[in-house]
Amino acid sequence: MELTELVKDYAATELLSGIELDYLEGELWETIQHIAEINTVFKAPKNICDKLDLDEKSCWQLCCAAVLDSSRPLKDGQKRVDEFKKLISQHKISYI
Repeated sequence: MELTELVKDYAATELLSGIELDYLEGELWETIQHIAEINTVFKAPKNICDKLDLDEKSCWQLCCAAVLDSSRPLKDGQKRVDEFKKLISQHKISYI
């Protein structure tokens, strides 16, 4: 499994299995745990960002967060997308 392929699948079908969602949660968690070590993130294609209602220059990790927000909303109403955007800004991570 790969994060980008799962996000693409979700954008096309709006369906992922529990195992696939677990994988995405693990990948996002790992990224957040190591955010201080990240300098750059890769932008996702515009069509994927549009499908997930994100800015057209969003990274794959934000797309992952959007998939999880849609499929597995947090109980406290917080959005993973908002939290990840804050981390990107805080750590001055650039997009490529």
